[in-house]
Amino acid sequence: MWLACTVSATFACGRRDAPPPDSAANKPSTVAVASAPSDWVSELGELFVVPSDSENTGVVIFPATPSPRLVSSAPLMLLTTSGDSAAARASLVVSDSQVCGEAPTIRLPDSAPSTWSVGLRARAAAAIRMDSIESLLSADSARFAADLARLASAQPTTRDSRFAGLPFVVLSARRFEVRGQGIVVAHLVRRLPQEATPLEEHSLVIAERPAPAPSSPYSVTYFQRSEGTEETADHYEVLAAIRGAETTFLLMARDQEARTSYEILERAKSGGWRIRWARTLAC
Repeated sequence: MWLACTVSATFACGRRDAPPPDSAANKPSTVAVASAPSDWVSELGELFVVPSDSENTGVVIFPATPSPRLVSSAPLMLLTTSGDSAAARASLVVSDSQVCGEAPTIRLPDSAPSTWSVGLRARAAAAIRMDSIESLLSADSARFAADLARLASAQPTTRDSRFAGLPFVVLSARRFEVRGQGIVVAHLVRRLPQEATPLEEHSLVIAERPAPAPSSPYSVTYFQRSEGTEETADHYEVLAAIRGAETTFLLMARDQEARTSYEILERAKSGGWRIRWARTLAC
């Protein structure tokens, strides 16, 4: 669905199919407000798994070399982006071939849910319910998309940016409340429709406002930007929001044609977010 307002908005983002031209001009340029990742977040448990392209299988993102006993010792909690969960037993697939040459895979039973975004084995952490912009009425979603576009346009960019003045398209936006804060995570894009090599600028925006004041404006607390072709620019995806014992985590994916980076963003007690942990699979 496209909205005719100060921005155009759609609520779906597909995978890229065609490989990018091998040109230095098509390499992405990324601006991120983040600190360097550190150790694994033990609060999220011993396993971090994402779905693979095959039915009832997953890719182990953490740890790098899990043992069969670790994978099968306890049920895996499968989470959807909206916060639904289901438990399922898993077994390690013993094979010489791994995803992208480095990530082992697991097998889930046929009874496992067909739709999930991340699997964890965490006892203390709990999934947070998130609402999508798609669930809003048409007029409300149009206003929300316009607000998100204004937030994205207010973020710094290079002086000679080719995307200056172009409208933002909201590809996805999810909202949730935790610890007295209303938080939105949005993925936006601006497109430069050049005939030879169309370019895109993708933005990840995290913004917050006090939950008891729903009419107050959002303030941006985290921002990333990536430029390139459709195949080489980062495409941002929220996998899950997790409530920890003392803080909040966002499990994210940054996808390109040739690689996917998985990141855990941690919210500071004083506000703001940082990349706590990350791993990249290059294919």
